[in-house]
Amino acid sequence: MDAVFDDGTLKISRIIEDGILTLELIGKCIIRDANDTLMPIFATAMEESADNDRRLVLDFRQVTYMNSSSFAPVIKVLEKARLGKQALTICYDRHQKWQTVSFSAMTIFKTPDERIRIDGGAA
Repeated sequence: MDAVFDDGTLKISRIIEDGILTLELIGKCIIRDANDTLMPIFATAMEESADNDRRLVLDFRQVTYMNSSSFAPVIKVLEKARLGKQALTICYDRHQKWQTVSFSAMTIFKTPDERIRIDGGAA
């Protein structure tokens, strides 16, 4: 596990296991310039996982709060995956009501072949 970001409120760790690259987010995402801060981290992970034929998992299950600007980079990652061939899973905790409301709306990006998954399973 490698820490790729830590601003004191949000920590992002990079984990490679069983052919899967996971970015695990923990804490509160209250970044004002979330697109400028998070998108480079997500883009690097997308590139690395694609180059190594790995599924990318963005795991938000341990996030306790996200401001509205924090969702834009997630939508951009989903859109980029939809237009490409990236295997992507977005994990959230369906037992946290705010996560269910926010992330279940992203199911429009799911693909029938499960290349893109939106998973509400709890940690």
